[in-house]
Amino acid sequence: MNRSTRSICFLLFLATLPAYGQKDPAWDDTRSKNWPSEALKISIPSSADGKSQSAYFYKAPGIERKPLIVSLHTWSGNYEQKDTLVHFCIRSGYHYIHPDFRGPNHSPEALGSELVISDIDDAIAYALSNATVDPDNIHVIGVSGGGYATVLTYMKSKHNIRSFSAYVGIYNLIDWYHESQGRGNKYAGDIAVASSGDRNRLDISEAKKRSPYFMDTPTGLRKNSRLNLYCGIHDGYTGSVPVSHTLRMYNKIVKDFQPDAMAALIPEAYIQTMLAARSLPGIPPQGTFLGRKIIYRNQYSDLVSVTAFEGTHEMPPGNVLAHVPARTILAIGDSNGAMEGGWADQLKKLRPQDRIINTCVSGNTIGFDNLDKEELNTLKNIDRYMGRAGGRLDAVVIMLGTNDSKAEFGRRTDEVPANLEKLIRKVKEEISKNPSLGAQMIYVVSPPPYGDDSKLAPKYHGGAARVEKLSGKFRQAAAQNGARYIETHDRLKPVFPYISPDGVHLSPEGQTIIAAIVNESLN
Repeated sequence: MNRSTRSICFLLFLATLPAYGQKDPAWDDTRSKNWPSEALKISIPSSADGKSQSAYFYKAPGIERKPLIVSLHTWSGNYEQKDTLVHFCIRSGYHYIHPDFRGPNHSPEALGSELVISDIDDAIAYALSNATVDPDNIHVIGVSGGGYATVLTYMKSKHNIRSFSAYVGIYNLIDWYHESQGRGNKYAGDIAVASSGDRNRLDISEAKKRSPYFMDTPTGLRKNSRLNLYCGIHDGYTGSVPVSHTLRMYNKIVKDFQPDAMAALIPEAYIQTMLAARSLPGIPPQGTFLGRKIIYRNQYSDLVSVTAFEGTHEMPPGNVLAHVPARTILAIGDSNGAMEGGWADQLKKLRPQDRIINTCVSGNTIGFDNLDKEELNTLKNIDRYMGRAGGRLDAVVIMLGTNDSKAEFGRRTDEVPANLEKLIRKVKEEISKNPSLGAQMIYVVSPPPYGDDSKLAPKYHGGAARVEKLSGKFRQAAAQNGARYIETHDRLKPVFPYISPDGVHLSPEGQTIIAAIVNESLN
């Protein structure tokens, strides 16, 4: 063996040293703590085998519907394991449950078994039956083995769950078995006994069956959910789970939704670099997460995201429930919202916790058959747009009027405010016909300015004066019909020549400004 090879082997050996003899690492701390008196110890009969499952449950006071937080214990923990999230939920007025789901992951009944999945579903069902839970605001969260259980729940739960937050989880049990063997820690034996009943023998088929990485993503069931995956860049060195688990789990789910979503996928070269170098040189700054530098971040639509942060095997301290309560927002607009990177897409980036339903259509108007097409008349299609919600709505954001101000509709400008009033009333009618939509707020956004005629195509000539006139009328129409008005026209006018190359459609910078103004009002 030459000197270079000996040096590499020695460094690899040093990297494994911190894990040897480590019984309960920081995020697998199984020591029980005194639970607050508000959290009650309960017993839930299993729908699968009739056994009793213990849990801690906090029922928030009041009769209004509130979010439910489902907090899942770590690998070696159980329902008694300390969990600071219960205190946050008590302060915030959220319902909370901390189930046992067969306890530590060192028996065939535990570690991703069908009984585990059934127990977690039973715990959610218990909370739904015994508290005023908002069914559109159920949120699952876990760290380490709890991160594993969170993604397992994402893959297998029958419930409609709004968000899943999985920190530093284990997703490929076969890989982690071998990684744990190399580190000499207890987790290899746990996986072996759970898969085969023998701590010295791994049943590869059973371990694969219990690994989220090898499961089929329920894309239909999760189309209204969001999965947030997090990993500390030093995990696997100063912790026990290499970042490759999280990064490859993310890619797998993205491919299950859309195999050709190349921009949303993490290049394999990036994964190898983060795994080996614990950094990713050469990419622009990504900001911070819970006060930690973000090494890498990506997302697919508003369905799944991944964040590698400066840290180790941990859930960083801070408000990890900032995404609660989640809101469902319907965006109605024209090409400025429909285009890739438009204001609706930018709003998704600003509000990753929320579900933004983008119904914007290029050429859309409030109440005219633009281009002789009924599908470009929102008044004739609003019921279809509202139907896209598939459940509760918290807000409807309408930004229309640009195409209503085209030259061909110049003599009908006075009809536009009346059409807007009809549209607001129709939205309210849809709500009254379908109470499950909720009592959402309607926001009317003024259309942005037009450029000078010298810059515009003839079909838009005269639009600047018409759209300016409409802005004041829209404010009045919103006020008279119980909607909120969001002013963008006057705020954008001084800079409009710089953010609209053709005098109609906004540049990426302009779209970001619109989204920020809307987001400010939503907050």
